[in-house]
Amino acid sequence: MNLGENIRTRREALKLSQEYVAEYLGVSRQAVSKWETGKSEPTAANLVGLSELLEIGLSELVEDKKAAPDPPPKKEPNHILQANLIKLAIILQASFLYAAAMAIFDYRRRQGDAGAVAFHLILLAVCSALMASNHRFEPDRARRRKNIFIELAYCALQTAIGLLDIRFGLGLVGAGIAIVVMLIYLLYINPKFMGRKLTK
Repeated sequence: MNLGENIRTRREALKLSQEYVAEYLGVSRQAVSKWETGKSEPTAANLVGLSELLEIGLSELVEDKKAAPDPPPKKEPNHILQANLIKLAIILQASFLYAAAMAIFDYRRRQGDAGAVAFHLILLAVCSALMASNHRFEPDRARRRKNIFIELAYCALQTAIGLLDIRFGLGLVGAGIAIVVMLIYLLYINPKFMGRKLTK
């Protein structure tokens, strides 16, 4: 097989679309199609990118061979489970942030105890770790870095709301603001800026 056939065979074996390959390399889908049909060849930089994406050695990718061994099957990710884990982590993190803020507010007014504060802070830490771990679902490193910065900005905003709750005891008003911010993050920011489709 020639280079184009090697690219197509390996891409199909990994169940990757031409659109995904094009987006990963920053080229058009038509360019990928031309490579696979032998109408043009990728640049050296794109060859390196293809080698990484297709999980194949560069020499094996460009090798003209008669028959290529079947690659090991790639496990298909469960996108519904991934979306639900991301949503669950975001909702729980916002909930426990609010609960921790209210526990601290009560403790400062001497109406709560340190144990309740510690309990809510531990739950908040666990949910925050779960939120961070969900970035492992993003295969594109550049997008993963971008998503981490966006999520940090969201967490900083929710923390600011929590601090206002602690300072002024906003109660249901604070909860309402946190819920609105969380819904904007889930329904608008995630699909538009982070490439996460968390709703149908």
